[in-house]
Amino acid sequence: MEVNKKFPFATRSLTLLVIAVGIILILTWIGFYNYQSIARLDMEINELNTKINTHQSYAPMTKQLFERMKVKAQRTLPLPAKAKLSGEQKDRISILFKDMAQKTKMELVSVSPDINSLVGGSPAMLVHATVKGDFYSFRNFLIELGDQPYLEKVEEIEIQQVPGTKEFRLKVWLAVG
Repeated sequence: MEVNKKFPFATRSLTLLVIAVGIILILTWIGFYNYQSIARLDMEINELNTKINTHQSYAPMTKQLFERMKVKAQRTLPLPAKAKLSGEQKDRISILFKDMAQKTKMELVSVSPDINSLVGGSPAMLVHATVKGDFYSFRNFLIELGDQPYLEKVEEIEIQQVPGTKEFRLKVWLAVG
């Protein structure tokens, strides 16, 4: 028993030393973990700075592209006063459509009025028209068609891909008098 009485200080010191080493190891582990977290955050910050610099270098070009996209409409959509086709104009429907197609750089393939739509005193005549071209020209063609005072309505538009271009088939109702 005397041995235990001789070394109580040593046992207490050894216990304190083990606890101190444990605390140091825990603090070292926490520090190492925080160091890794900080290193990871630094890498993310560097990546984001690189992306920001890249975007800033593209900013002038992006600004120019947005300015080019803001092309103003060359003209507003027409809303003419309503009128009816006269007898002479009914005979010239193909010429009217040909003129509209030429103005809009489209190729007129065919125009065929449906005479059966006039039977029974109908106030409108159905016309089947086919034009070739691109979408932008077709848009202009529709604007030009809408500018005609005798247009009642566009019933149907059918688009078909043809080698080298597109073919647009329209069913249009025209007011007749």
